Amino acid sequence: MRVLIFNKIKMALKKYNLFYLLLCLSVFSTCSIFSSFPSFPSFLPFVADEPPPPFFSSFPSNGGLVFIGVAGKRSNPNETIKLALEDAAQRVAVFYHVSGEYAVSNNIGSGAFDYSYNTHTQLFINKEESKKYVDALQYNADTDAMEIDNSLFVRTVYPSSLPNAVNFIPKYKGADKRPDWVDNPPNEIDGYAVGIGFSGRYSSITDTFTNSWYNAIFAIIRSVNSSARSDNLLYHSTDSLFGYKTSNDNMLYSYGALDCFYVLDTWIDPKAKSVWTLAIAKKSG
Repeated sequence: MRVLIFNKIKMALKKYNLFYLLLCLSVFSTCSIFSSFPSFPSFLPFVADEPPPPFFSSFPSNGGLVFIGVAGKRSNPNETIKLALEDAAQRVAVFYHVSGEYAVSNNIGSGAFDYSYNTHTQLFINKEESKKYVDALQYNADTDAMEIDNSLFVRTVYPSSLPNAVNFIPKYKGADKRPDWVDNPPNEIDGYAVGIGFSGRYSSITDTFTNSWYNAIFAIIRSVNSSARSDNLLYHSTDSLFGYKTSNDNMLYSYGALDCFYVLDTWIDPKAKSVWTLAIAKKSG
């Protein structure tokens, strides 16, 4: 009986050994066949060479122009969004046309306290016209909004385009994402005049952001149309030791109209809370 059982087990082992031998030969031959095909590179998850652009990078996107509006927070969130969108619409109006004047005068006399410095600025913006652009703005409340220091920023897209494509691509460095154009501003970009606006810290980031935008407009106006005047005057004065005093008057006056004024990038210094603005435009007419 034991011999019979042993023989059955021996036959079963031989049967399974033959099965495993055939299986190994099959796998080996399959590997040999596939090894004759050319090898393909493995598909790894896509990793961008550069990180996504910051929120305030406003280069043309998704077939439209990016306009960032800002408003101080109100008790009613809907009112805050409404004001921020209206601010963005005003920037659309400025894109189509804006004019302004900028004047600086300083007087230097011979006395220790004979010095004065005055600045005059004025922008002419059709705020009534900007209202018609509000409904055309594309805006996603979940992804296109950011709150900084009790101010709401909205990133909107307006269906329009620049007359000439812009190929300028800034580079950002460091933990604060400082763009290279802050330290090395370009003189022109693809045929557009360039303006760098700067604003030191105001009481609110809303005012700082807007003031930097204004200063970018004035920077381009100064670059396209400026005139300077200097006058030296020698006059009689009984208060002077020698009976005469001198006065030097200097004035810089700029006036101009711009079309296609467009902000390409904005950087908020996280430490100083100052704002830098990179913008382009064409001289009107």
